[in-house]
Amino acid sequence: MQSPINKYGEIEIVGDHVEYSIPIAYTDINELDELESMYKQKGIALAPFKNYVFAHDLVLITNRLVFSYDLAGMKSFYYLRQLYFEDQIYYFRSFIELARNNHNTPILWDKNNFFVDLTDSKMKVFIFEFEGHRLYSTPPTLDGLKEIILLSLTTLYRVLGKPRLIDFIDQREKVIRFAEQVLRAMSIDDISRILEETIVTVERQEEIQHAYEAKLKNMKYWERRKEIKNNRIAAQQTAATSEYFIEKSKRGMRPKEDAMRQTKATNDQEDKLSFWNTKVFYVGCAGLAAVLLLANSFGLFEGGANAESTEQASEQQPANMKLSAEQLANVYRQIMAGENQAALKTLEQAGYENLFGAEQKQMLDLYVKEGLYEKAIELNPASSDTIVKQLIETKQTAKLKELQAEVNQPVFNYEVAYMNGEYDRLIGLAKEMKLTDRQKNQLLIAYLWSGLSSEASFLAKQEGSTDMVKKITQFKESNKQIKELENKINVAKNKKDDKTVKLLQQKIVQIKANLNKI
Repeated sequence: MQSPINKYGEIEIVGDHVEYSIPIAYTDINELDELESMYKQKGIALAPFKNYVFAHDLVLITNRLVFSYDLAGMKSFYYLRQLYFEDQIYYFRSFIELARNNHNTPILWDKNNFFVDLTDSKMKVFIFEFEGHRLYSTPPTLDGLKEIILLSLTTLYRVLGKPRLIDFIDQREKVIRFAEQVLRAMSIDDISRILEETIVTVERQEEIQHAYEAKLKNMKYWERRKEIKNNRIAAQQTAATSEYFIEKSKRGMRPKEDAMRQTKATNDQEDKLSFWNTKVFYVGCAGLAAVLLLANSFGLFEGGANAESTEQASEQQPANMKLSAEQLANVYRQIMAGENQAALKTLEQAGYENLFGAEQKQMLDLYVKEGLYEKAIELNPASSDTIVKQLIETKQTAKLKELQAEVNQPVFNYEVAYMNGEYDRLIGLAKEMKLTDRQKNQLLIAYLWSGLSSEASFLAKQEGSTDMVKKITQFKESNKQIKELENKINVAKNKKDDKTVKLLQQKIVQIKANLNKI
């Protein structure tokens, strides 16, 4: 498949092999070696980031410059359209990360430039913008982010305005609502907030459904059939009622005829199922029951006729849940409106221990957003990982060190040890922690600077990381160069050649500066 990209370039995909080519006249170079050097420098600068893909070969064919990529384990952008919305949203986080770094590393917001990496569930892009080679299409970052998300949800080739309902691949209301919120967003942070709240909602619904399915699975066949039959009518009613209750503050009451039409569609679906096809019967009804449980968790049937359904919901919630359904809906409305302090006040009044897992996560996230890190760590020490990551991304090193002195959490101690060059301490802490990819790279650096090259090589082999192997090789070669230069300095000093000594010392300083960037 061959497609135009970057105005004057072309991209050709054949299996796992991808070639991007552009006429040499549209680059700012005279020599291929010069471009390769600039490209390598860009690769070194972006090594800590996981969303960028670099070519393994650059060649000049007639009058065109050709970049060759090996994309084994990756799929084209169109693969994203085949996923369920509940799976797509996790890949959308990559779009947010790329947009936030766009001021440092501009990318081409073109669907042919995005690939789905199945190994780490991230979206990857090619790097086009570097010295000697530039982008020819640079829309505002927010516009590019909105377009790539909408292209993921629709069959459109390009987004020229608000998509129509028939353009959406998945036409469920929550997908359409998500797209509308993205379109109305005024900043990248707005889209990030909308995405994270959508993920929280999806995960909560899945937790409830899995719990109910597990309960059904442990029942005998006739008990399960009776259970599903008892809940079936209530579930059909709740499909409309719960939507109203959750969305009332944002969209208004759902039209009555829509609810009736949905109920009729559900009935028609049930009539088509074979009674004796128990597997299909079980899975289908379990999905409906999940909606019922979601409504019951909001207290829609408190004291109502369906006592059995209320009893099921109570098993999924804290015994002393203090938030009413109206308060819970209002909390989510406040979060959507950016009224974090008001939402926190309501959650704090209820008490962390009296909230669902999803609301507990929201409470912790709000503390982190508002910079109330100590409170988040006090409630859940595991939130330290998220806090450290945010502080590093926002370059709040002073705050990170301040917190490290107060909370004494391993992840804080580890990060500060790395910042201070306390590599022996870092190596000791690593044995007590489950390390992220970034922390493993820090451990590799600690091994190298501590002279533990065999441990560094073992770590690279254990991780199967070619990037780590490159760093080890680069570190060894740089140290070899430093030793050679030091020997030359000694010779120059004996000859009292001060000019040569100064030049050689400058080279050593430059090599060491490059080592610190590994």
